[in-house]
Amino acid sequence: MGALWRLVGSDRTAAALAGTAAFLLLLNAAAIFALDLPIRRQTLAREEALYALQGELRALRHAAVEVAAARRLEGDVNRLRGSFPPRREVVVLVRDLSGRAAAADLKVGVIDYKPSDLPDEGLLKLGIAMGLEGRYADLRRFLTGLEGMRGRLAITHLAATGRAAEGQVSARLTLTAYFRSDRPPPETPRPEAAGAEAS
Repeated sequence: MGALWRLVGSDRTAAALAGTAAFLLLLNAAAIFALDLPIRRQTLAREEALYALQGELRALRHAAVEVAAARRLEGDVNRLRGSFPPRREVVVLVRDLSGRAAAADLKVGVIDYKPSDLPDEGLLKLGIAMGLEGRYADLRRFLTGLEGMRGRLAITHLAATGRAAEGQVSARLTLTAYFRSDRPPPETPRPEAAGAEAS
């Protein structure tokens, strides 16, 4: 009988030990979970912050590339604008055209001017229409000479009457030339300024 009580007593002890062990395991798991949850939240928050910063960095790099490209383009535009003669040289160009026509033995008729400002580009566009009379060979020589002025002026229209075989022709020549305006073009907003206004 004593052996039976010992067996029952040891079963109770084992059960109590097993219950205590299970309780301690649950308590340990709860403690680990309770401690791990804030760490996990902090890790996720840091990861999200890192992704956000990387996105901002990419946006800043992209904006920096845009700013650099805009500055390069602005420099190219200013150099191109600077390659046009100043507005005061309109008279010089017209005299040059008349002189070339006279040197080619052509009679110069009426010369009409049609200036138009291009304020956004800081340029003056000048349309020139001139009447010419003379021999066909002289007209052709005059037109060939204008090829050397291609950077300054463009032939936009040519209408000639008469027969080349007869030698005499009348022509109406329309030209276009560009000059730097006295007024600079309006300032273009810089990309960094536009970005600052948006934020």
